[in-house]
Amino acid sequence: MSTMPDPLSVLPSGQRADQVGMYHWDVRSRAWSWSAEIYLMYGYRPGSVSPGLEVVRKHGHPMDRPQLAEVFEGARAGGEAFSCQLRIAAADAATRAVVVVGDVDRDERGTTAVHGYYVDLTTARLREAVQLSELAGEAAGLQRAMASRAGIEQAKGMIMFAYGCDSAAAFELLIGASQRGNVKLRELAERLVAAVQTPVERDRAREYLESVLARLARPGEDV
Repeated sequence: MSTMPDPLSVLPSGQRADQVGMYHWDVRSRAWSWSAEIYLMYGYRPGSVSPGLEVVRKHGHPMDRPQLAEVFEGARAGGEAFSCQLRIAAADAATRAVVVVGDVDRDERGTTAVHGYYVDLTTARLREAVQLSELAGEAAGLQRAMASRAGIEQAKGMIMFAYGCDSAAAFELLIGASQRGNVKLRELAERLVAAVQTPVERDRAREYLESVLARLARPGEDV
């Protein structure tokens, strides 16, 4: 008989389980036993169904490979301890993320029992999903901000060329035009870049740019 680790030792550092349940499969008598927690993970009242591979197969998540029933059968045939992460499509319509840890008892004739723990990680996985969603939102916001910044930087470059000034002075001029016309800075910068489609000679650039800025900073004015 091999020594099976504490089921909570398989969890990543700092992660908590919703609940832990124990199971036992007597291979030769084909009898299964579950603690109350495993019934609940499968969406049943404790004792309301007969535990076993039939229930495990019925509630395997269709996207998971291998299925847990296959893992149990492999442990019985191979006599090796195992640990796997998968999902339960429970009877109460919930999807639960679990870690299943198993050990095997053997004698000279082969496997006598498979037993171990289910560790319910559903809440932890949902929390991770929320965090990932929030990160995705932040990334999208950052991309939008970077796109806006690119337009502003391009507009600043035009002003720096036309006025012969540095980046800070160009930004101040752009902000001033934005405030006078009550036009959003990003919108004004993008409109300016779109309006100045053709290169202008340096000695005419300032006059031309001032006329474009004055026109674009007027509310409702089209490019």
